[in-house]
Amino acid sequence: MIPKRASARQAHTVMNSPTEGRSFFTSIRQTPALLLISALLTFGMWFFVDRVWAPQTEMNFSDLYPRWYGSRELLLHRRDPYNASVTREIQIWAHGHSLESDPENAAKDGDRFAYPVYMAFVLAPTVRLQFPQVVNLFRFLFPLLVCVSVPLWLYMLRWRCSRRTLGSLILLSLGSFPALECIYLQQPLLLAVTFLAAAGACLTSGRLGLAGALFALATIKPQLTALLVPWLLLWACSDWPSRKKLVWGFGSTMLLLVGFSQYLVPGWINEFIAGLVAYQRYTGNVSILTVYFTKIGSTVVSSGLVAAWAVLAWQMRKLPARSRAFSFTVCASLVITVVLIPTVYPTGQVALWPAIFFLLKEFRTIWDNGRASRLAYVGAFSLIGWPWLAAWIVVLGGLAIPMERLKQFWLVPLSTLVLVPFSLLILFSISLPAMIRSPAP
Repeated sequence: MIPKRASARQAHTVMNSPTEGRSFFTSIRQTPALLLISALLTFGMWFFVDRVWAPQTEMNFSDLYPRWYGSRELLLHRRDPYNASVTREIQIWAHGHSLESDPENAAKDGDRFAYPVYMAFVLAPTVRLQFPQVVNLFRFLFPLLVCVSVPLWLYMLRWRCSRRTLGSLILLSLGSFPALECIYLQQPLLLAVTFLAAAGACLTSGRLGLAGALFALATIKPQLTALLVPWLLLWACSDWPSRKKLVWGFGSTMLLLVGFSQYLVPGWINEFIAGLVAYQRYTGNVSILTVYFTKIGSTVVSSGLVAAWAVLAWQMRKLPARSRAFSFTVCASLVITVVLIPTVYPTGQVALWPAIFFLLKEFRTIWDNGRASRLAYVGAFSLIGWPWLAAWIVVLGGLAIPMERLKQFWLVPLSTLVLVPFSLLILFSISLPAMIRSPAP
């Protein structure tokens, strides 16, 4: 419901027809209803995550701990964070014993430092703290990063919305299941997404050198930048005199990050790749495409998507950073990335926020693109909106049903999440002609 209302409001912004000016969505923007509904939906999701979804763990659990502990051991004691002894100590903290003596669980979760070495530089300010202090710090920091990233993405998209709309988008982002799952699991992905959002804002404002440095920092989650960064480097090289600062900023920062990493842990790249292979093996993660197709079929479709993205990237390489088609290409790259990366966990969907904001901003252009665009738009935002609606059904159900019984239905509000990236991919594919032929605002 909320995305639909925000979209209609954006339509009024770009269209001055009298009938649109008298619409219900235009009148509601003059009242606190938008913020109130957003707050209620956010509360419902918070209740669902805290009381129904959140699993009860007997031992310690944190996605942040392996990265923090590996960083601490590297920076304070000069130990290789990929070393088996460091991995063993992480497992003892998480499970009470090393998984070497528990092959069954070891095959499912290796609990290791599975990031580039320079992740330690990002976490360096925390390595002298005790981990409970780090948890308390990030319990505040992660929600703050969510709130900060929203206006950064909107700035990149050049969406000058009202404070009420901005507040609603921040509330809904903070109350989305992917964000709450990241916060609950203490997932460092939020750091990478915030770096991306800040880099995007710097691109729009013309600070290309700083944007390049921030994109380099975002590679702490390299799979998230695997498509976007190569295209941006191609984009910069296509107009070298005016865009070379992006390449210099990215290249110099990566040189420092990789160089210092190599100094601290010689040969770390091979260890990192081996760790990624092991991570993929013990988690058994697959891409979202594998959910819809067979393993062979998903490989074929993935190859086709990469080829289509390459064609799009080449065609869009000369666009100015403040154009609609440029924003479209950035968002499409992130959507394709989320579809392709080998994980079905919803945490990665925080990278879809700029794409969702773009679709809300460009509501009228997409809606006027024909029936297929309208159906895809309604379908995508229905899938996006279902978790909030279903979470409130759970909240109301808790008034009459014991909580333990209610927990049996934890998957119902989350049932559409695996469909969201693919629905956005379809919508972006259908909207491509309209984005190309429509003049930049």
